Amino acid sequence: MSENLRNYTKAVYAFDHVLKCADAKGIEKAMAKKAPLAGWTGKDVYEHSLGGLKMVQSFAATGQGPKSGVKLGKQPLTAWAKLRDQTLESLDHEGVLQSTCEPFGPQMGPMTIDALVGFMGAELVIHTWDMARTARVDEQLDPSLVKFAQATWKQLPEEVLRMEGMFGAAVKPAQANDAQTKLLNFAGRTV
Repeated sequence: MSENLRNYTKAVYAFDHVLKCADAKGIEKAMAKKAPLAGWTGKDVYEHSLGGLKMVQSFAATGQGPKSGVKLGKQPLTAWAKLRDQTLESLDHEGVLQSTCEPFGPQMGPMTIDALVGFMGAELVIHTWDMARTARVDEQLDPSLVKFAQATWKQLPEEVLRMEGMFGAAVKPAQANDAQTKLLNFAGRTV
């Protein structure tokens, strides 16, 4: 198993854990609440993260992107678990991680599925915090995932990181100097 796949799997299960904690408090409430991203709700964070799973699954299984997006259904935990399992299964085949795709167009160019899962895992780390903050559940991220996400984002040029659809402007660092706060501030989140 590659390091990217290992971290992606950990990130997927971290988001899974936050969803389960949100469900224990009433997931419908969390989906309706304002998220820490301008103009987003918990539903938007969930659908975006579910869409990320679908994208990885589609590229891993077919070499092409998904034909349609995903939406919040009546049973978000069930939908997440089903697509989570399909996605991880699609990655569990010899040669899949070495195959190439171009999921983000010419701005980022072609990449291996292994690089894609690394990128998507780093993104999911941020969205795990977004969902936890929105649902008002434990926001503490796995320190190894924080380190992985920070290293992943530092590899990309600033103009790619801050382009439309990616991160907003970095936030002035908070007083806390912990790695999680630094990562979130770098990703444009006010902690």
